[in-house]
Amino acid sequence: MSLEHFQLQLESEREWREEELRFLDNNQRAMVDESARKKIRRSMLCLVYAHIEGFVQFAFSLYIDEINKIELTCSQVKPVIAAATLHREFIALQNKDKKSTIFRKTLPDEANLHRLSRQVEFVENISDFQNHSVFIPEGYVSTDNNIGQQVLEKILYQVGLEYKDLKDIYSPLNRLLNVRNDISHGKRRQGIDDKEYQEFIACCKSVIGGVSRRLTTAYGRKDFLLAS
Repeated sequence: MSLEHFQLQLESEREWREEELRFLDNNQRAMVDESARKKIRRSMLCLVYAHIEGFVQFAFSLYIDEINKIELTCSQVKPVIAAATLHREFIALQNKDKKSTIFRKTLPDEANLHRLSRQVEFVENISDFQNHSVFIPEGYVSTDNNIGQQVLEKILYQVGLEYKDLKDIYSPLNRLLNVRNDISHGKRRQGIDDKEYQEFIACCKSVIGGVSRRLTTAYGRKDFLLAS
């Protein structure tokens, strides 16, 4: 996929989400009763947060999908991406049920020996792993239904980017997350006033814009590749 097409995919995803928020915002503004508007904004705030979470999931999944399509090998990409590709191999390395073929019958309960056998097998295949085709499995990136600073830092690290790259949006996002959680737990019954609501709308646009710019830059510069 070209960089332009990658940008268009992100832009299309951003547009429909912001259009829905504008539609709902126009409807709440048309209401005469301010107390009713506060209650509507309370519900809308949960949707604002859901759109942030949905966009983040989409954007990073798109980035990963495009890395998978380039037909790279593990020797060409950053270690964290190679590790994601070799997920099954690492699981096998830790699988206590996998016994040495030599000592399976004579020493079936010798845990240290069987662990060594798995490690030996792993080392024997290291050169093959370097030529393994990069394919990051589905579900590798997850928002954990709780997008905030820690989750975004985790996801950035998982795709080989600097985990502080989006630090400017962390403070308002964490505040939005806390308010969303309050609402989910039955608090904020009085609703959300317009000033606070507009701050959270701005936060939503900031997060979506920040993630879009960072991933577009990363894709254009091929930041997933191992530095020379």
